[in-house]
Amino acid sequence: MAERLRDEIRARIVETTFHPGDLLIEKALADTYSVSKTPVREALQMLAVEGWVTVIPRRGYTVSSMGFHDIREVMELRRAVEPTVAAAAAAGVTTALVTELEELLDQQVAATDHAAAVQAASLFHRRIAAAARNRRAEATLAHLYDETTRAHALLPPLATYIAADSEHAAHRDILDGIRAADPATTERLMREHLTEAESAMIAAFYR
Repeated sequence: MAERLRDEIRARIVETTFHPGDLLIEKALADTYSVSKTPVREALQMLAVEGWVTVIPRRGYTVSSMGFHDIREVMELRRAVEPTVAAAAAAGVTTALVTELEELLDQQVAATDHAAAVQAASLFHRRIAAAARNRRAEATLAHLYDETTRAHALLPPLATYIAADSEHAAHRDILDGIRAADPATTERLMREHLTEAESAMIAAFYR
């Protein structure tokens, strides 16, 4: 029960239904989800460990903020892990993987709103991470992808970036590297893509 509540509350933080600084009250959440306060408290404690909420003594929990340094940390970690993961996906490429990535890229290009484009782009990266068959790397990246999705929700100027031809081209190039079973090229392309994404996120933060 607590794990399910944690996932549901986290999802609302990621999509910014719960905004940075919002106070999360155990009783209110218990009423919302029709449960006792105990699993809510356990869920909030787990979210505090994960960094999604901050403990406020004698008050409860607030949704953690997301600032410039948070974005830098997220993207630095992604650059440290994701290129190697993408290379592993290319080394073990399958027809099914290529087909799925093509479909997700098509969804991103066809998306008519920011949220849909971000979801398709996130799934594109998540599918590559899963294909590497490294559970620890995949779990680490899952958290970072959620952080990235939240940044997009908090920074409306990123709608221009996620819908840009250059973003689509970067994903297409990565897909081509995977399709060609070329780990070295795929690793380089993913690193370049993440560097460009970080620049776009930082620029959006200051608009």
